[in-house]
Amino acid sequence: MVSLHIIMSDDWPLWQEIRVAALTDAPHAFKARLADWHRGGQEQWCARLAIPGSYNVVALRESLPVGMVRGVPGDGETSELRSLWVSPAARGKGVGDRLIEAVTRWALRRVPRH
Repeated sequence: MVSLHIIMSDDWPLWQEIRVAALTDAPHAFKARLADWHRGGQEQWCARLAIPGSYNVVALRESLPVGMVRGVPGDGETSELRSLWVSPAARGKGVGDRLIEAVTRWALRRVPRH
C-alpha cells in the first residue's frame, strides 16, 4: 500500500532522502546535479521546500519513500509539475500515476474560478 505525504519545511530530511535517491538513480532526468545538493545542508533543503506556493509530495510504501513530485506555481493561472521520480522497485505499480494525480488536483485548486 502506498500513501502520499505532503512535505513541509520541517520534513526536509525525508525530502533529502528521496531527492538524493532520485538524483543518484536518474541524474539525466533532472536539471540539478547531486553534487549541487551536498554543499548547502539543511538550509538549502528547507529553502527549496519553502518556495511560496510550491507543493511537494513523497510516496511512502511501508514508511519507506518510493517516489516524489513537485508542483510549482507558473505564470498567472499555470502550474508546473517538476521532479517526478519513482524508485525502480516501485515502478509499474501506479505510484507515478498517483503522484501526477496529486499535483493535478493541487494545480486545479489553484486556478481561480470565474
